[in-house]
Amino acid sequence: MGQIFIRGVELPGKVRGVTVKIGDDFFVLINTCLCESVQRKAVKHEIRHIKKDHFYDEKPVIINELEAI
Repeated sequence: MGQIFIRGVELPGKVRGVTVKIGDDFFVLINTCLCESVQRKAVKHEIRHIKKDHFYDEKPVIINELEAI
């Protein structure tokens, strides 16, 4: 696994965060329109996706989302 970069950006309304994998690195984008506590929870959620290797499995998205709660 490469590095994890976390950045705050304006994302559409209900999107709390998203992670993009480029090469070995992960870029976690967190919605700055949300309050700080929700942003922190979103970061933890996205990091759980990375730790659980959700980028490499073929499970349905809903299963991966539930595992990252």
